[in-house]
Amino acid sequence: FDRAVKYFKCHAVSSGENKPIHFFFAVERMITDPRPVRASGGYAIFDTLRFRDRSGVERSFKTVCTGGAVTDLLRKGGTGRFYLSSGGGQTGIHGVRLDNGTQAYAHYNNMEIIVLIGMAAGLGTAVIGIVTGEWIWAIPSVIGVLLVGAYVFLRGVRVAGKQQFENDKK
Repeated sequence: FDRAVKYFKCHAVSSGENKPIHFFFAVERMITDPRPVRASGGYAIFDTLRFRDRSGVERSFKTVCTGGAVTDLLRKGGTGRFYLSSGGGQTGIHGVRLDNGTQAYAHYNNMEIIVLIGMAAGLGTAVIGIVTGEWIWAIPSVIGVLLVGAYVFLRGVRVAGKQQFENDKK
């Protein structure tokens, strides 16, 4: 899994041609006035966030998700390191280290929990189908197996983002 992780500092970004399934990098300074377009249950979605590195190179991200204390720090704004990742097409900021020493880590979605609920529902339906002898369990069981793969992928993205944040103590 580590081979698929790309880490970029400052203004280096993933190329559009060979964009990996998920990417990780840190940028130096947020330059937009962040107001989420939607916030619910400890998570927020920002329409567009603009960043500029210390050499002046600017980069914009559309539809960026955040969670917990990271959302609070983004709303306040500041200069520092912002850790972004993308997994399965969802871009999010999972960590912030401001120049004043303030830092926060929080994963930007709760998809793992939703997938676990789907897996439990598939397992429950399979058990009911086996006990009653009905074939209704087949489709939910297949979906449950696919959700196991989705869970492994989503957890891998979260764990790699956490490792990136922890290993980049500056």
